[in-house]
Amino acid sequence: MNENKERNIGLDFLRIISMIMVLILHYLSKGGLLKESNSYSVNYIIYNILKIASIIAVNCYVLISSYFLVKSKFRIKKFLKLWLEVIFYSVSIYLLLVMFGLIQFNFGDAIQSILPIISKQYWFITVYLVMYLLSPFLNKLIYALDKEEYRKLLIIIMIIFSGMTLLPSKWTLDETYGYGIIWFICLYLIGAYIRLYISNDYIEKHHNKWLVIYFACIFLITIIKLTIKKLCALWGINGEGDRLLAYNNPIVLIEAIALFLYCNSLKVKNKYLNKIILNVAPLSFAVYLIHEQIGLREILYTKILHTEICYHNAFGVIIVIGSVVLTFIICITIEYLRKSSMLFLKNKIEKIKKGVAE
Repeated sequence: MNENKERNIGLDFLRIISMIMVLILHYLSKGGLLKESNSYSVNYIIYNILKIASIIAVNCYVLISSYFLVKSKFRIKKFLKLWLEVIFYSVSIYLLLVMFGLIQFNFGDAIQSILPIISKQYWFITVYLVMYLLSPFLNKLIYALDKEEYRKLLIIIMIIFSGMTLLPSKWTLDETYGYGIIWFICLYLIGAYIRLYISNDYIEKHHNKWLVIYFACIFLITIIKLTIKKLCALWGINGEGDRLLAYNNPIVLIEAIALFLYCNSLKVKNKYLNKIILNVAPLSFAVYLIHEQIGLREILYTKILHTEICYHNAFGVIIVIGSVVLTFIICITIEYLRKSSMLFLKNKIEKIKKGVAE
């Protein structure tokens, strides 16, 4: 989420791409495609590549936020605005699902929909808001360090909280594997360092290099993961190499930073495409709030998208991509209508106030 009025077309584009990646990840995992598809079939390999290419979505979102937050002031209004937006979608979607008989009313689910952040209905929002609350203090720490001290701090935390994920689980200090506040703070420090100490000239000079690194990481993780799966099958043990896809895995981290740097130096010369990106990016985060609502997520993949048709279908990959794009378009349309309605009501209220004052 862009935290100030400064716009970077490349990072706005990354926000859109990252949300599409989130949809892909949820479609593959919650739709059960990686479990139900035949191992080593073309579909299975492509689904794995899609997952590996998309696993950096959360890391990218946090990097974008920290990149802007390090030079921004904490604003309680922005904090509350996001909180209210989450509650709006959580409650309204739950009520609509119950009203149309798509789900049965459940007191526990109703409470979770009313208290989505406290109940961790949206885990990312819960952790993100904690990070946002901590951002002023993190910024004080960052500005108190000189460049050399800052670099040493990054090396230490990357060894402890990223490098050590390659060791046995019992030696890992962050047992959330990137799903908690520890990793978000690590990403915050990385994104802030890039903003403060990596020049735009350097980033732009190596523009294509970042994209090569991104695809190289995808290739490397794919080969390692498929090799692990094959070896486990030969040895008669269960294993998928899933820890390779932990958010704080060092290869995943490099993959995320590479795509972040590539998009940061991205220039969009087509004015129409530029306009589309600038208009769609602010709407994209609502895609997460809508499709991950506690009631909707239970029926989305089975009753609406019917992911089972992709299990052994020759056109499964096309169906997945088509469903993801369609879901994205529907969700940003809903968010556009919500924002337009809010703006209309705001203008009406202001006119009424002016009329009363006159």
